Amino acid sequence: MSDERHVLVIGAGTAGTRVARTLAGAGWRVTVVEHGQFGGNCVWHGCVPKKALYTAAQTRREAGEAARMGFAGGPPDLDWTRLMAWKGEMQRAYAGDQEGILEGLDAELVRGEARFLSPDEVSAGGTIYRPSHILVATGSRPAKPPIPGSDLADSSDVALAYPTRPATLAIVGGGYIAMEFAGIYAAFGTQVTVVARGRDLLKGFDPEAAALAKAGLEALGVTFLLHTQTRAIAGSWGALELRVAGPDGRERALAVERVLAATGRTPAVDDLDLAAGGAEVDARGRPCIDAGLRSTSNPRVWFAGDAAGGIQLTPVAGLEGEGVARSMLTGEAQTVDLAGMPSACFTVPQVARVGLGEAELAARGEPYQVARGTFEYVAQAIIDDRRGGLVKLLAGEDGRLLGVHLAGPQAAELIYTLGLALRAGATLDDLRDARPVHPTLSEALNWASFAVETVTP
Repeated sequence: MSDERHVLVIGAGTAGTRVARTLAGAGWRVTVVEHGQFGGNCVWHGCVPKKALYTAAQTRREAGEAARMGFAGGPPDLDWTRLMAWKGEMQRAYAGDQEGILEGLDAELVRGEARFLSPDEVSAGGTIYRPSHILVATGSRPAKPPIPGSDLADSSDVALAYPTRPATLAIVGGGYIAMEFAGIYAAFGTQVTVVARGRDLLKGFDPEAAALAKAGLEALGVTFLLHTQTRAIAGSWGALELRVAGPDGRERALAVERVLAATGRTPAVDDLDLAAGGAEVDARGRPCIDAGLRSTSNPRVWFAGDAAGGIQLTPVAGLEGEGVARSMLTGEAQTVDLAGMPSACFTVPQVARVGLGEAELAARGEPYQVARGTFEYVAQAIIDDRRGGLVKLLAGEDGRLLGVHLAGPQAAELIYTLGLALRAGATLDDLRDARPVHPTLSEALNWASFAVETVTP
């Protein structure tokens, strides 16, 4: 018989630890199974190390521009070994003692792989568990393009820890992972080529903002090959040949040291034997779940975070973990409200969004308002020499904020304020009446609210 207050958590990332801490604090028996490092993808293979590299790259860019303020010299020399060591220090500092926290809550920690034996049994660490609830929070893994030689392409995990800085790098893909790594390595002095099969970059972000990011990266020396198919990779690491075909169908070869496949991520559930657990997945390998993140074929099993196959953001994983924990505690399905959830791409310049986009508003067939501006005349942007950019505020006919899109300095920081405003039902009038500190970049948000036009689809 299973313990009705026993949860088995597979994966100790953001979603898994949120569920484990909540239920352990409520007196449940909690077993956490982790085969890697506690903390999950964000700490060890995603947000944190990538943002550390981005910060280092930004520091090098800004040091190279400091001559305008009277400082001598250009971009400083880069000690790659020291950079990698510093990145590791930042990861460990942020991770803290994840295991100690869980152990302090009397959670049982199991090192090793978990595998379903039946719909109500999971094997982990040499023990067979029969919990009342099973949470799959195993995160995601990088996907590689189905082409000859794909094993020669690096994943983002590898690109976060190259043993040496590559002199040349081809990045396959046009999403946020591609655009972030392009900005990072271009600032480090690598010659970067981005190969994207479509015309549009940064899908999901505002097209105008994406265009500004492309221009910003091109100013750093990044080359873009759009409408270009990646056909094959040959050679060996350090001396690779990437074969691509342009819009006219003609093939050409690019000689590069490394190829980064930035072609998305998929739920890391392949090794769990979900079929034995009676938890069905769709044709793309994503779990079949209801609005409460519960398996539609085995109500004992839940999914959260990247493993759920939805939006792959750390804050989303945290919210989903909270929702699943509440569902288990109350016995009533809880849905996760992602309205007002911001997202950002740490490229050059930063791009961020929250709420609806223009295409979504136009599809409604109703008039809407667009207020727009730049950072061009903002004192702080002038001082920082980060002018231009984009501030786009989208509102309904009643002026209520429905979406915000930014491209420019500190866009990832600024979007939080506007996400809060959106959730609170703020209007363009509210943004006009609220005065930011001077001189700050926030003035661009206030100024944009005055330049309004109505769009009729």
